[in-house]
Amino acid sequence: MRATLRSVAALVVLASLAGDAGAQIEPGRIYGGGERIIEPSLGLALTLPTGWRGALAPDGSAFTLEAEAGPGYMVVMAEQGTEAEARALMAAPVDLGGGVVLMPEGEIREIAAGHLSARYSVTGAGTELVGTVDVRLTQGGLGVAFMLLSPPDAVARQREAMREFALSLGVTEPAGQPSSGGDEWEPYMRGRYLARFFTRTGYTESTELWLCSDGTFYFNDQGGGFGGGASGAHQGTGSGRWSATGAGATGSLILDWSGGGRSTWSLEYDYDQDRLYVNGSRMLRGANERCN
Repeated sequence: MRATLRSVAALVVLASLAGDAGAQIEPGRIYGGGERIIEPSLGLALTLPTGWRGALAPDGSAFTLEAEAGPGYMVVMAEQGTEAEARALMAAPVDLGGGVVLMPEGEIREIAAGHLSARYSVTGAGTELVGTVDVRLTQGGLGVAFMLLSPPDAVARQREAMREFALSLGVTEPAGQPSSGGDEWEPYMRGRYLARFFTRTGYTESTELWLCSDGTFYFNDQGGGFGGGASGAHQGTGSGRWSATGAGATGSLILDWSGGGRSTWSLEYDYDQDRLYVNGSRMLRGANERCN
């Protein structure tokens, strides 16, 4: 990785699947939530989160997003590099230009496999903002950084949107939506990586579920304090075999745990919002880097 996060030059050839596939992104054009953008030379694809819009700067130097409701900004960049190089960059101040600098606060956390996150204070913005940088590391040795600047009262909500954006990396969504006929939930869930993140002041938790194509699954659930600590820390892991039944908007996910016991979780698909709910909680769908 280079020594600074000064630009997003690696993403200046983004193209939108909402128009002609492979067409170069148009500088100055605004892309809305739900639109799919790709960078063919790097093999990257991302879906803009609902409630956000983004555009390529006229000089092609950056791809940035802003929240449609109130303040909130994101910048995305990608560079080749190792996890060690990514951690070194995240531990240093990030100069976004125009006098705006992100200053590291607290430790770098691994919130999921190959997904690092760190918090920052923001100087030079002219208004009070909180910084978050998430980096997703791909199997091809590429680090994709998502830099978020949020007003304090919107941090948790905007971090969820940023992580939804980050988890869309390399995933074609929606893909094989559950239909109204046949036993459709099992093929839809096969090979999925599902995740849920929750953050509030001083506390974070994550739930991850890998549903492998060979019928096995892996589960990881953890929570606890950061930036000073908090009570109620927990961690749970497990594995076993999975299956799914049902069709249309509802179904069931069956987990047979290796240590014994069975869990049956409800499945619900919201067609209007393109959202998946597992056992009543919304789950984000991301690239399965652990199994296929």
